[in-house]
Amino acid sequence: MSSILNAVVVGVGRMGQHHARNYAKIEGSKLAAVVDFNLEAAEKVAASYGCKAFKTVEDLLASGLKVDCATVAVPTVHHRGVAEKLIPAGVDVLIEKPLGPSVADCQAMVDLAKKHGRILQVGHTERFNPATVAFKKYEVHPKFIEVHRISPMTFRSVDVGVVLDMMIHDLDIVNHLVKSPIAEVRAVGVAVIGKFEDIANARLTFRNGCVANLTASRLALRTERRMRLFSPDMYLSVDYQKKAGSIITKTANEEQLSHVREELAGGRITDLQQLDYTKLVKYEDLKIVDAEPVKAELESFQQCIRTRGAPEVSGEDGLAAVDLAIRVTTCIAEHKWDGFTQF
Repeated sequence: MSSILNAVVVGVGRMGQHHARNYAKIEGSKLAAVVDFNLEAAEKVAASYGCKAFKTVEDLLASGLKVDCATVAVPTVHHRGVAEKLIPAGVDVLIEKPLGPSVADCQAMVDLAKKHGRILQVGHTERFNPATVAFKKYEVHPKFIEVHRISPMTFRSVDVGVVLDMMIHDLDIVNHLVKSPIAEVRAVGVAVIGKFEDIANARLTFRNGCVANLTASRLALRTERRMRLFSPDMYLSVDYQKKAGSIITKTANEEQLSHVREELAGGRITDLQQLDYTKLVKYEDLKIVDAEPVKAELESFQQCIRTRGAPEVSGEDGLAAVDLAIRVTTCIAEHKWDGFTQF
């Protein structure tokens, strides 16, 4: 393999353009081509980076251009079709989230990548958010997780509902943190703009007892992307939007907790209002190394290509997230509201 990886972006919408921009500047990478059925849009992006433009993947492969890897950033319903052309041609692929519109499509892509010995990474960029990277060093054993991901409507991903569009980021991270099979899913949601849900809440219970409560909305007037995690040993707060977070550990506060217990037991504290909780608790800000998540994601992808190692977000991870997302949307569809019919 050449030291320079020839990369292609299929689909030059918003995410595709982010990928093109980063491939063009990552050391050891060359943006060789962009592909879009809207050839005029592809040519415009290609002109910005001095690469080739094609209308279809078939045209790309027939051109004889050397292609090492590709980002697939077309609408979700077309992910499998594009993957089934690229992977057998020997191309490693990073497929934007969600991996596919159904479990069957996702499984087919995972199996295809294994059959041809290709890297399949899924574009869950929140895994590469500097705040997410920062809390990796802690041994996290969550018992309760609460997530809010809300934003104004952008009308970009109306081909899927808010669960597959936005909540799926958090379903992936929660799955990754809890590492336990799902025992129960409860969910509600409402479609306001189109036929798919725009607001949703899911309560997940895992077999190990952990509970996760997730809320997603694309009809909010502000943007918020936060996770709060509770465990016997720590409390973790993450703000994905601000790329920041803080952590309170039991060990760092054991001395203060022990002192309060002794004071209470000895009757020296009779009114808890005497205590200033904010002065009792020691917290630590997460040590953030700022980076653009898409760039970090692509660098990780290309490292996997060179080493043939397992990607940070594998096809199996993407499949698990879609499987859970579909269980959530099924619950939403089955939920009955008095005097209200949707979907």
